[in-house]
Amino acid sequence: MRYPPLLLALFLALLLKPFAEHFPSFPLPSGVLLLLVYLSVIYAFRHSHALAVCLTLLALGSVTLRLEADPWWPHVGVVGQGLNFVAMVLVAIAIFFEVLRARSASSDLVTGAVCLYLVLGLAWTFLYYSMYLLWPGSIFASVGSVASTTSDSKFTELLYFSMSALTTIGSSGGEAVTTLARQLAVVESAVGQLYLAVLISRLVGFSTTNDTKL
Repeated sequence: MRYPPLLLALFLALLLKPFAEHFPSFPLPSGVLLLLVYLSVIYAFRHSHALAVCLTLLALGSVTLRLEADPWWPHVGVVGQGLNFVAMVLVAIAIFFEVLRARSASSDLVTGAVCLYLVLGLAWTFLYYSMYLLWPGSIFASVGSVASTTSDSKFTELLYFSMSALTTIGSSGGEAVTTLARQLAVVESAVGQLYLAVLISRLVGFSTTNDTKL
């Protein structure tokens, strides 16, 4: 079973990070959830030597840049978020092709498909956050100070924005104010719907076929 640890790590990242933001006394070191996600994806693809090594290097680069981040020089944070984005894209592509090559739907494969959906939302979050670090007014109408652009609270807000676009539930918080950000949100929404229509229906088809054979 490769994907259950990754699914657990992703859910913890989605649940615990906003909880820690709401309760400052909650003992959650910065970056620990991201490190947990990296460890789980490396574990999931440990049998693919090249991909595991690539993810390890991206994780080391991201953690190093995070430790060296300077609130007055956001470009370091941009590179770190770019590495995170590349890592999540690689994971999404790997799971995507694994689902496409599958000829039956195992429980681990279904879990991986759920992970892929969450990884897509996380990848877009890293992309949005990189844009925000480069151009603070490119996502939301309210522009904070340079120091606040690297805050974890802004990342959590962008995570909510990304998941809202991916699931097409709509956002009651910040709204994209530039054409680029709006178009990216539209593309993310389309990707989310196509994912559900194509990959999930494929897995359901496997299940139906197996039931018919029985």
